[in-house]
Amino acid sequence: MSLEDLLTRLEQLLVEMQELDEPVRTRVFELMDGFDLIHRTALSALGEALDRQTLERLRAADPATAWMFDAYRVGVDEQAEADAALESIRPYIQSHGGKVDVLDVRGGVVRLRLSGACSGCTASAVTLQDGIDEALRENLPGFVATEVEEDNAEPHPPPAPGPVILELPQYRG
Repeated sequence: MSLEDLLTRLEQLLVEMQELDEPVRTRVFELMDGFDLIHRTALSALGEALDRQTLERLRAADPATAWMFDAYRVGVDEQAEADAALESIRPYIQSHGGKVDVLDVRGGVVRLRLSGACSGCTASAVTLQDGIDEALRENLPGFVATEVEEDNAEPHPPPAPGPVILELPQYRG
């Protein structure tokens, strides 16, 4: 049986599982979740232990291995992915004099540092909720939450729009 045929059959079985009585279905899915956790844990450890070149060689050698690596995101640089996911919100943060840096990503939790005008800003919680979290939710597979580290700035209100001073050449008539 080819990998594609096996995957198709597994999807069919999964649909059939939905038809089982609730107590049986619950136990079947608990069993599947247990196998999933074992696979995820083992493959994550493997991904951390092996260098990128070895992972790519294993991926290229076998379609089933490649599928498992993709499904469990083995060898993915989650920090780089989170950083890229924030590109859409960075111009907004920078326009307010702020900066966001990805410090770490573990288990879907993205640890960030806000600095510049965003640090200590009373609007930064809103910025996070509305902008950063949304960008990560939309662009980072497996995103769960953010943890924010600020750079010890004193709390202050967001910058208010101020008057714009334009220098005009003097008129001499």
